[in-house]
Amino acid sequence: MQQNPGILPFPSKQNTALQRYERNALRLLSLKNPMKLCLFLGTPIYQLERIINSPEYKHHIIKKKRGGERHISEPRKQLKRIQKRLNYFLQAYYLCIKPEEVHGFVINPLPAGKTQCNIVANAEVHTGKKHLLNIDLKDFFSSIPARRIKKLFTSPVFNFSEQMAIALTLLTTCEAKLPTGAPTSPVLSNFVCLELDADLRFFCRENHLQFTRYADDLTFSSNEFIPDEAIHRIKELIRRNGFETNEKKVYLKSSRHKQTVTGLTVNEKVNADRKRLKKIRAMLHDSTKNGIGKATQRHFNLTNPPSEEQQQLFIRRLGGYINFAGQVREKNDPMYRRMVCELQLIKKAIQEIASNRPARS
Repeated sequence: MQQNPGILPFPSKQNTALQRYERNALRLLSLKNPMKLCLFLGTPIYQLERIINSPEYKHHIIKKKRGGERHISEPRKQLKRIQKRLNYFLQAYYLCIKPEEVHGFVINPLPAGKTQCNIVANAEVHTGKKHLLNIDLKDFFSSIPARRIKKLFTSPVFNFSEQMAIALTLLTTCEAKLPTGAPTSPVLSNFVCLELDADLRFFCRENHLQFTRYADDLTFSSNEFIPDEAIHRIKELIRRNGFETNEKKVYLKSSRHKQTVTGLTVNEKVNADRKRLKKIRAMLHDSTKNGIGKATQRHFNLTNPPSEEQQQLFIRRLGGYINFAGQVREKNDPMYRRMVCELQLIKKAIQEIASNRPARS
């Protein structure tokens, strides 16, 4: 097994944005004790102690599209502010040491339009390959225990003191695990995966496989057949690194079938899935023809007329789908531009209805 990569050399590119991230990374790594942490977070010691000893979260459950539930633990205001600041500096540090195979939960320091870490870049690696293997990690965030986060903070990657590691662990974990819903969980999961990424990179180079990871989605591809022995070895490396394979989401597909990577088809070129595009067009058509209320009710399968909050959620989801299509098909694509125009007209109609609505007494 490959050893922990530890702190890798910072990039030397003459890019002011990258240099800023390097400086922020060094600021984070220079924290020596909880008092320095208080100054760094702009939080008085008594307040930080209270938050560490009694971290407050809002817990709720959302249903997954394909069945099952996802448990969300969202930090309350003060803790969220602290986690957002920590995330800003953790992301800066991770950018400096990240493996090239990782494309999820990574900031992009380059100018707009020249991003290098997104679902499109993740999928492009596997375009036109004869064989594609998708593997999903089970219960990604919740499978990372607090003790593993503490070990990460005391490891050569951060080299924090025991006292600092405990404080940071308590600030970023909930119920002894990494919470889904905390701003710091995505980047911390990437740090935890450094050894896994290194092991898989080494294995894939030895076995002539292309490899990328987007959060809990692992993708492997080759123009040669990927044998069961190789798949078994990949699963073993995942297990040795403290994760579990979701056996329901392990797919090996040849180029004769539709191959997808993080929701994008990659058989010939990276493209949005036809079902997703069809769904966007249907949502736009329903909203334009029948109104946002009916479209929202139909989309969420509601028995009663939707609330304003549900209608806003519908609009945000539709906007997210359209932005996704724009990422894949590029912003000058005619289909994407038509979708944007239709969405703007729908939003304008909603605003006009709201402005003509009688004020509440």
